[in-house]
Amino acid sequence: MASPTLALAQSPPPKSPAVSVSQRNPHCWSKLPLDLMQLVFERLAFLDFERAKSVCSSWQFGSKQSKPNNQIPWMILFPTDKNYCLLFNPEDKEKLYKTQHLGDDFAKSIVLATYRSWLLMQPRYEELEDQTLDQEFHLYIKDLLTCERINLPAFESDIFGLSHPILWIDDKTKDYLVIGTINRETMVSFKNGDNSWKKFPELPKSSCTDMCLNMIYKDHKLHYLDYSNLYIYDFFGEFPREAFRISVREFVGYATNPYGYDEFPEVPLKLKLNRYIYNMIVTVRGDVLIVASLHFSMAETWEFIICKMDSSKVNKWEEIVSCQLSNG
Repeated sequence: MASPTLALAQSPPPKSPAVSVSQRNPHCWSKLPLDLMQLVFERLAFLDFERAKSVCSSWQFGSKQSKPNNQIPWMILFPTDKNYCLLFNPEDKEKLYKTQHLGDDFAKSIVLATYRSWLLMQPRYEELEDQTLDQEFHLYIKDLLTCERINLPAFESDIFGLSHPILWIDDKTKDYLVIGTINRETMVSFKNGDNSWKKFPELPKSSCTDMCLNMIYKDHKLHYLDYSNLYIYDFFGEFPREAFRISVREFVGYATNPYGYDEFPEVPLKLKLNRYIYNMIVTVRGDVLIVASLHFSMAETWEFIICKMDSSKVNKWEEIVSCQLSNG
């Protein structure tokens, strides 16, 4: 039996003599029918699910057709200057699991984005040989559990690497997609099968990427939110294509005064935004929601507004929730 991909970070238990599966049970577990194997996998918690994948090649194949029963997210801890991670399972409150060695350059890299057990990694700026603008960056994708690595082609950037990063991977087919910005005017993507990074269609002048509020990738579509519009790009073809655009200025735009108090001196101080956060959500059904968290100067409460794209009216939003929360 292959070693499990995770081990307790505490003192390991004493090893028992190796016993083959066939010695423990006269029936060969590797020859279980696939439908029966799936019933077993569906009853396993996450850690047991990962361990079961290493039993044999047939179990590894069967695991690709199933999902672990427990979908509670784990916390990933990154010890300083170490080439491994510690994983915390909320169900095992006093246990930390240590991953395998993740490569000599892992401790010299930063995590840009995550997707399930995959990490999008970029070298730390201080580790680069030439610390100048238009520096060449070499990114890679790493699986914490299997140690599988995918190297991405290099690109030049004048904003210290990939900004607003998104990572997506299909666990079954290993299809993957990486999206981000490499300067204030250029957004790029790379997927398996590509030879180089591909540029997005040019964004309008009012939509500079340093004003990006949120990006979400779901069902082969990228949702991009800025202060003026919500853009939807589809990835069904060779190049990303703008499929839809809707204005958000009625509740997100420049009326929120993102540039500071001096922009609108005629507005009373108590009516000016002191802090603001805009988040976008794409539901399972595909509905797009925007959550505005607003705090006005001299106010003792935060205001929360949730708006939904109105399917009955073109370029209109519907306010579905509005509430206030005291700072105290």
